[in-house]
Amino acid sequence: MKVISLKVHGILDYVTIIAFLLIPGLFALRGAPAYISYILALVHLLMTLLTDFPFGIWKVIPLRIHKIVEMTVGPALIALP
Repeated sequence: MKVISLKVHGILDYVTIIAFLLIPGLFALRGAPAYISYILALVHLLMTLLTDFPFGIWKVIPLRIHKIVEMTVGPALIALP
């Protein structure tokens, strides 16, 4: 099932990375929550750059794996607090 195009997915990936980088400053997060946000930004950037889709540069990770990771991390972030 294709809900969004790969182009939109790639754009949303970079928006997500920027959000992870900005959130600690916007919400005055310190310590572990801020570090988690920065680490998630880095991991998401690396995963996006390494995924085999239009916004990937090195195309090492299959898109299917990229989607599985996102579908796992998303709910985990909701449950984390």
